[in-house]
Order: sequence, then C-alpha cells, then structure tokens
Amino acid sequence: MSSPKQRPLPQSLGLPFTGADSHAHLDDERLLPDLSGMLERAVSSGVSLIVHMFLQHERYAANRNVILEAAAALPKAPDICFARGLHPEDVLHADEEEWERLVEAVKTDPLIRAVGEIGLDYHYEEGYSPSALQEPWFRRQLRLAKELGKPVVIHSRDAWDKVFAILDEEGMRDWPLLWHCFGGDRTRAKQIMERGWHIAFGGASTFKANAEVREALHEVLPERLMLETDCPYLAPQPWRGKTNEPALTVFTAECLASELGMSTEELWTLTGDNARRFFGMEKAQ
Repeated sequence: MSSPKQRPLPQSLGLPFTGADSHAHLDDERLLPDLSGMLERAVSSGVSLIVHMFLQHERYAANRNVILEAAAALPKAPDICFARGLHPEDVLHADEEEWERLVEAVKTDPLIRAVGEIGLDYHYEEGYSPSALQEPWFRRQLRLAKELGKPVVIHSRDAWDKVFAILDEEGMRDWPLLWHCFGGDRTRAKQIMERGWHIAFGGASTFKANAEVREALHEVLPERLMLETDCPYLAPQPWRGKTNEPALTVFTAECLASELGMSTEELWTLTGDNARRFFGMEKAQ
C-alpha cells in the first residue's frame, strides 16, 4: 500500500515577511473555523498583508470584527484590509437597501480600501445572474469607486470584451484597477497594461495546462503584478485540489518567479510591495 503523497509546507520556502495575498475570502465556511491557525500559517510563510473581499452586507456585518479580532489576538499577524462590492452572482438578489449599506460601508470604514470584486460573469447561463442585471450594477459600482476615489477589483469570466467595453465607456483607463484571477493570454495582458491597470495571478496559473497564462506574465510590468489566492478556491500546485489559504500564495510565487527568471524572494517582495501600494497599506517608515 502506497503512502499518502507528501506535499511541501509553505513555510519550507523560507520567504521573508514581505508577501501579500491580494484577494482572499477568509470568512468562507471552509476557513472561518480555523481563522487563527490560518493567520498563523500565513505569518510563518511570509504573508504580511491579506486583502479580504466582503461581497454581501450580511457577511460584512457578521464577520468584519471577527477577522480583525482574530488577528489582534495573535502575537504576530498579517495586516488586513478589505474590499467591498457586489459580485456578479449576488446582484440577482440585490436591492436598494443592500446598495445603501454598501455605499455607507465604503464611505465610512477606513479599512475598505477598494470596491470589489465587481464585474461580469457569463460562465453560466441565465439563472445565475442575468446579464441584464449584471451590467447596470457593474456600472453603478464603477461610478461609486470614481466618486469616492477608490481602487477597483475586477471579476471577469467569459466576458473579456464586454468588461473592457464597459470599463472604457466609464472612463476607467489609468484608474487604479486590479484584474483579479487573471486567466488570459499575452494579448489580454497587453490590453490590461495598455490601460494602466494591474494584474493578479492566482493558483490556477501554476497548473500544467495553463502555460499560456504563465507566458502572459512577460507582458506585465513588474510594478503592476500581484499574487492572490482567491481562497478557499484554486489552490496552487502542489496543493491543487485542497482548500486554499493565504500561506499557499508562496507556491504561486515560486512558479511565477521561475517563469520570469527571478528568485522567489525577489518576486515575493515585489508583489507584496505592489499590493501594499495599490491598497494604501504601506508600512510606516
């Protein structure tokens, strides 16, 4: 009988406390019960900043302080900030009360550093959220971000051209905008760079079949590159198929650094600095 496959632990890479997970869902049911342990593993692996996505008021109201208190109770924890938005899936049930609560949170919570993740998702047919609902909510949130001077985190799935068109129409060129979970080719990366935006690569970029995504890295300006988990989804190799968490960002860094001919530590610190700058979370000198 063969023994279970041994996967390397993220702390085994020995990376400094300079990295960042630019997109996490820490309050997912798979992660929340072990929140303290997850944050401790992030620290031991070199994750110094986690950007958490709050996508509904109910979860924001219930879990904002839970996350912050878990971090505060540890002797050492990553810095944490938030993005708040209506995901394309959630606009199906959104109403004016939800909108007013979103606006209030973005206006008043100093830890909400971006509007996101927002955008379009055409992967599933009608019944998920019809495109007729998704597009006006997307535009509304873009306008809120511009009104309040907030960065934007984009969710786009099977909707490249329409998302580009709306962003162009809404005057988002050269706005601080982060393309979450990039899964395109060099042409798409170039289109994003031409508009002055940023790109985050997640665990899926390490999968063998996604060589095209890794090749797109070569179109990304170093100062506009970030890492993410999108945890609990899309754990990178060699943890593919397991529940993802911020500590595992190190394996995405390792894979992408190899593609770019950089040391893992160099890429790790570069992308961490980029995330801190984008979300206004620079460390005091």
